[in-house]
Amino acid sequence: MYIQSAYKRMLGLLLLLTVALMSACGQSANTKSADPSAAATASASSAAPSETSKPTDAQAPKATTKIVSTIKGEVEIPVEPKRIVALYYHHILLGLDIKPVGANLTWWGGSPFLQQLEADGITDVGGPPSLEAVAKLEPDLIIMNDNNAEDYEQFSKIAPSVLIPYDANRSVYEDAKLIGDLLGKSEAAQQLAERFEAKAAEARAKIAGVVDENAKVAIIRIEGKGSEFSVFGDNYGRGGWSIYQGLKLKMPDKIQKELVDGGKQIVQQLSLELLPDYVADADYLLVSNEGEGLDLVAGSAIWKTLPAVKNNRVVELDGKQYFYFDPISVEAQLMLITDMLLAQK
Repeated sequence: MYIQSAYKRMLGLLLLLTVALMSACGQSANTKSADPSAAATASASSAAPSETSKPTDAQAPKATTKIVSTIKGEVEIPVEPKRIVALYYHHILLGLDIKPVGANLTWWGGSPFLQQLEADGITDVGGPPSLEAVAKLEPDLIIMNDNNAEDYEQFSKIAPSVLIPYDANRSVYEDAKLIGDLLGKSEAAQQLAERFEAKAAEARAKIAGVVDENAKVAIIRIEGKGSEFSVFGDNYGRGGWSIYQGLKLKMPDKIQKELVDGGKQIVQQLSLELLPDYVADADYLLVSNEGEGLDLVAGSAIWKTLPAVKNNRVVELDGKQYFYFDPISVEAQLMLITDMLLAQK
């Protein structure tokens, strides 16, 4: 029995030794059969990032600046500016729910529809704007139009500066799109235009059947102590956008020819004797009172001959409310003018 037991132990040891040798040979065979070039590639690739180790978009650092092309060349500006000084277009910024730290409120401020927004945390840098006042605000972006073109280089030394030339034929909503695209607020700019269109559709529905859809409306300003007048188009304040683009009312023929066909937004300092030529076919007269209003012409024989005057369809516009043509003011003007026209039925 002892011999049998010893014999079994010997067989077990031989079996374990055989398994161990086979395992060692298998490992050696695997190593030898590996492609040397693959091994070299694997070794080299370990020194460079693999596909999975490359930073994903989420992991990559977010750009903090971008290059924009302007009339003054390429300008590097913050992607998300925090301290904007608007020497112009501050009213567009407010419409986009962006509050600049500074603005030229001396020249461009004052709309009653923006007063609270302008008074709350916006520093008036003056008109013409003061370099010192602007620098003190430590802006990271300055926005201006060509009123400040001569001083562009000085302002650009304070902070990245973008000059957007003023164009009287570019609508307030086109201005909003330019600013929105610049500041990553394109969607907000689109919403401004869509909101106005929705309100304008409501306003047109209100006046339907009361105001003829083909009615002609003239917007004028009396000046020169009652001896001169000016006429306005759709994009020069005085409620023009609301009247002609919102309510879709018409311009008198002469004004249409002088302004729209002539590519203008205002014709100024016309002799009062010419007034009938411009507004005799106007169903409504809107007179912008900017210090000199209807009282200057109330006794004029020329004035009394106008059909709109005879039909009591003259509305005096408060210059403080209607001078401005930013998105917020234009929306408010639309509602006010709609109610005024309804009162003239």
